[in-house]
Parts: sequence; C-alpha cells; structure tokens
Amino acid sequence: MNNACGFVLAAGFGTRLRPLTSRLPKPMIRFFGAPLLDLALFRFRSAGISDIAVNAHYLAKEIESGLKASPWGEDVKLSIENPVILGRGGAYIPLRNWFGKKTIVAYNGDIISDIDIAAALAHHRAMRATATMVVLPKPLGRDNAVYCADDGRIGTIAKTPPARGGPWTARGFACLQILEPEFLNFLPQEGESDILDAYAQAIAGGHTVTSFVHSGFWHDLGSPTQLLQAHVDLLESGDVAQKKTVSALGLDAYHGANHSRLLMIPPEKVWKSPANNLSVRGPSSVVTGKDIFTALQAKVELGPLVVVESGFSASGPFKASRCIIYGSAVIDHKAVHDNAIYDHSHEIRCERA
Repeated sequence: MNNACGFVLAAGFGTRLRPLTSRLPKPMIRFFGAPLLDLALFRFRSAGISDIAVNAHYLAKEIESGLKASPWGEDVKLSIENPVILGRGGAYIPLRNWFGKKTIVAYNGDIISDIDIAAALAHHRAMRATATMVVLPKPLGRDNAVYCADDGRIGTIAKTPPARGGPWTARGFACLQILEPEFLNFLPQEGESDILDAYAQAIAGGHTVTSFVHSGFWHDLGSPTQLLQAHVDLLESGDVAQKKTVSALGLDAYHGANHSRLLMIPPEKVWKSPANNLSVRGPSSVVTGKDIFTALQAKVELGPLVVVESGFSASGPFKASRCIIYGSAVIDHKAVHDNAIYDHSHEIRCERA
C-alpha cells in the first residue's frame, strides 16, 4: 500500500498471561495453532503493506526466531529495546528514521482481530487526520474509554467525557492506530513514554484525531481466560461466520504455508484420529502436523469446545471439554479439568467469561 508502513508492538512482558509467557513472549502464543505474530504480519501483508517493523524486549530472541520462521517475516525490521523497555510511546522513537514520511499503522501483538486495515487507513486519509484510533462499539471495562463525537472525532481518552462539546459516545480502543509522522513530535525523543500523553497534546493542540469503528471479530488475549474465550467464541460463531473469520485472520494461510492442517469440527460431529486413540466432539478444532497423534498412548475423549494440537502426551485415558491443549503439553490424566489451558508444564485454570 503506497506510503504506509506497519508496526507490530511486541515488546511487552505478558505478565497477565503468565505462566504461558514464562518461555514465550505474548506474540508467540498460538491461536488455533498459529502464533499471534504471524497473524499480525498476515493482516498487514493482506492489506498491501509490505514495509513492516516489529519491536522486542522481553524474550527478544524468541521474536527474532519467530520472524525467521514466519512465512511473512521476510525483510521485517526488528527494533530490539535494550536495556529497558520503552513503553507504548517510546517504542516509536528508535524507528523514526525508518518510518520516514510514511503513515504508520500500529498493531498490538497481543490481540486477534479481522479489522479491515485498508478501510481504516482510507478513513484516516479521507479525514486528513494526524492520528486515528480503531475503536470498538463499547468501552472496555478496565481501560480508559475513547470518547468520540458523532463525526468520529476523539475528544479525550479518559475515565470521563470532556466537559464541553459532544454528545460523546464512549468506545473501547481496539489496539490498532494510524499515525502520521508528525504525531511523533508529541512524544519525548528518548526514554520510556506513554502514547496517551501524545494523544492528549494532539487533541489539545487542535489536530484532527479521529476514530474508526470496528464491529467484527476482536479479542484482547491478555489473560488465560481471555485467550480461552477467544477460541471458544470462534468455535461457537457458526459455520458461515467461522469460515469467513478463519480466512480473514490468516489461519488458513498460515497452516497452508506451514504444511499443517486446521480441522474445524462442526457441532455434534466427532473426529477420530487414524489410530483411534483420540476422539474430538464439535464444535472443536484439531491442529495436526506430520504426526497425527501417533505418539499418544492413552485413549482420550475431548469436546465440545476444545482446540487441540498434535504432539501432546498423557499419562492415561481422560476426558475434557472447553480447553486448549498445546502440542507441548504433558498431561496427568488424574488431574484433568475442564475450562483450562495445558502447555508444556502447566495446567492453567480459567474463569468463566
């Protein structure tokens, strides 16, 4: 896409997602078998954006390895923040020369969405905006609300609406923003900073700061409960919507490029492994590689609402539903629970959303 570049924010510690992030940074956590970083890169590539940067700090080598392994990681600029993380604003400054005069489309590496990046960018340019936030129809409970006027103009990002103007509609930040290069002038030119301070300065200075509403698939994957709920929501979305979303997110493209297979099992249908050691009842999903559960010694019955990757092992037979089982999981069959996530050495119990 002419005169635009992409930026994946991937430096965070993933504290709320622990212990899943004890060995992997958040953008390398898999969603239906695909790392979030790959899906973010796919979203940019599919929108016609070929110039892409990614920042890293926590477990930066994992991000670097992820880029090398990604089908969309070629020629991606990696900005490693050392010795300290630079925050939501400071992350832009080391890349300022690389951004040049291009419009910056910044995407948080810990979300999953089918935001129409091309449409958001077209809106940004039609409004001749200095900055555009993609927003959700309703505010997010734990965060400041984005208060928007009827024409999309943003009045403030805060807990309460502006005292003047309006009427104001409270919306939630969808973790994608579009910035003109001059917006970076509102940031300190070194050290850690918060981009919300720059937004406040831009708004106070009369610059056009606008919003673009996204009403499609969107999830913040900041905690284990949110990660599990995002999987469940896609499984329960219905056949037509599910196929559209799987394609839009890049899941089909990722598995096709990596010679793996994503099977979406409809409600009430049962998939069985070739060795008949695993049965999975829909709505569920199975991610298979070269080994189609051939190493699984126990008889396992899963579903509904399960996403399972091939490669996991179990100490004995068990049943489970509403869970994610990663391929690295080693499961104690005497301590299996529903509503959980299993990785290489953890059972993470999740709350009901």
